[in-house]
Amino acid sequence: MELPVNRRGFLRRAAVLGATAALPVHTAATAQHPHPTTGQAADVDLRWFGVNGWEIAFDDKRVLIDPWLTRFPTIGPDGAFLESTPLTVDHAVVDQHIHGVDLILITHGHFDHIADVPYILSRFPDARVVGTETHIHLLTAMGVAERQVIWVRGGELLQFDGFTVEVVPSLHSLDENHRYLFPGTMTTRPQSPRTIADLIEGGTLAYQVTIGDRLRVFNTGAANLIERACTGLRPDVAILSYTRAPGTSRYLERALELLDRPRIVVPSHHDDLETPLAQGPTINAQLMNEFTEAVRAVDPNSTVLTPRHLEVIPL
Repeated sequence: MELPVNRRGFLRRAAVLGATAALPVHTAATAQHPHPTTGQAADVDLRWFGVNGWEIAFDDKRVLIDPWLTRFPTIGPDGAFLESTPLTVDHAVVDQHIHGVDLILITHGHFDHIADVPYILSRFPDARVVGTETHIHLLTAMGVAERQVIWVRGGELLQFDGFTVEVVPSLHSLDENHRYLFPGTMTTRPQSPRTIADLIEGGTLAYQVTIGDRLRVFNTGAANLIERACTGLRPDVAILSYTRAPGTSRYLERALELLDRPRIVVPSHHDDLETPLAQGPTINAQLMNEFTEAVRAVDPNSTVLTPRHLEVIPL
């Protein structure tokens, strides 16, 4: 979970697209990019569920990152999170949009990153989930089977059938007082979480998914990173969370430079957390403009893709 943005700053998606039309942005509906060496399409599809929820689909496989589709009100009139908000799962919306999964990657433990994961894994018992010790304790407390979990610390290179996952140690963003939201770690399984505050950060990870020799996709689930951990990754596609992070210095610029100026850059986590998917969640136009301008300043040749909720981005 990232720092809440005042809801008055959100505009409808159409307004966002209009506001960024003059910038070097391509929408998901028209984007298709060749393989970096062969010039052919990589036959990999991205799909955005909102927040930092992503599906990477290729061949007959699906890798999900932080899939959270339920959405419910969590922000009070003052813009602060209502910590006592009960956790709920919208089974119907998850069933409607999640049609299969082989692997789930968790970047951190906040509700808008893991709350739907136990239900998804119950539907697909052969799927597995990757996370830190804290994330695994939270997930097993919510009913995830031990055989489905993969414990990591960061630094692992995991081999799967047709793809690898590099687990990258990372950091959550900081507020203006240089504090984490819902911080903490766990060394034992807690009682079953009941509120959004029960789902603590528990360490933050980033991931690079490499699909054969076809494509490298990197994702951060929060607007921060560890520079040394990212050096040398060189992804073809960088999906970078971009939210209000007043306590984190030059996150996006540092990320782009460390990742060797990826040819495709995709914003993430820049929409509101509350509006149901069926009603069209809003996107923060100011954040989108800032994101695009920052990418253009680092590398004018990078392509910024503007994701739309639930639309497929072919790569």
